[in-house]
Amino acid sequence: MKWKYSRLMQLSLVVLFGALAARPVSAEALQIEHSPITLAVKGQEVLFRALVKSGDQPVKTVTLYYAVSRDAAPYKVAMQHSGAGWFTGTLSADITTGLNQILYYIEARNAADATVETPWYTIAVKNTGSPAATSPAPEAKGHSWTKPALIAGGVVLAGGAVLALAGGGGGGGGGSSSSDGTTTNAAGTYNGNVTLCVQPPGSSSSCSAHSMSISIDANNLVSSDTLSEGHHLEGRLSGANFLLVTSVTETNGTGEIQYLGTVINNRIAGSIQGTLTTPTGTGTYSGNFSAIK
Repeated sequence: MKWKYSRLMQLSLVVLFGALAARPVSAEALQIEHSPITLAVKGQEVLFRALVKSGDQPVKTVTLYYAVSRDAAPYKVAMQHSGAGWFTGTLSADITTGLNQILYYIEARNAADATVETPWYTIAVKNTGSPAATSPAPEAKGHSWTKPALIAGGVVLAGGAVLALAGGGGGGGGGSSSSDGTTTNAAGTYNGNVTLCVQPPGSSSSCSAHSMSISIDANNLVSSDTLSEGHHLEGRLSGANFLLVTSVTETNGTGEIQYLGTVINNRIAGSIQGTLTTPTGTGTYSGNFSAIK
């Protein structure tokens, strides 16, 4: 009886340890921090930024998946490391020109092939100056919309048609940073445009656009007198990234606007976020900017 019991315990332990060995690598240490983009402007590129934390395992890939409707298969863009765990990817202006919405999520994979994903998010794509409705809330991964297979060079629309999308898989622009996150040849003057949208509490968003320039000197000082009209902004380039912050006064309140930029080769792509405080509640700022040296 003792032999049978001992033998049974041995077999149980073998099965237990075998099952544990066969378990996939846990993705608990792999995390994505991302502020969802809710609004974009037709004919302007969209910059996606995500901070990926991977614990003991190095990050292998970070990928942006986006689609043009619930019936379309997602298209993928490889996101590039821009230093300090930040990854960026860009959708070109050609893509946003003819769209009313973009649906997307971000996936990170580590060296052990563990993966983690954000929920699906929806971006409302609006014309400059037109009122913009509030974007839908993030969709849970358990939503009935499944992820169809990817189609090289485009996405499958309802009815089987294929829509070719510009930008290819290199939406991150190839990057201007080295593997350690340092940026080379960033100094210079970059000229482009900025679109700023404001949504007061309880109201629709309105957007305005204007030309601007950003300067980066040899000491990695980033400055602009035209990014935020009437304000001088200064910040420091960290790797390929910079943050410029300004306080603003509106007719119905005060706010703070943050301009988050990334140097990609000879251009800058950036996103805007911020809050507006009014007597009736809190509103938001959003938008994007881009410039070429």
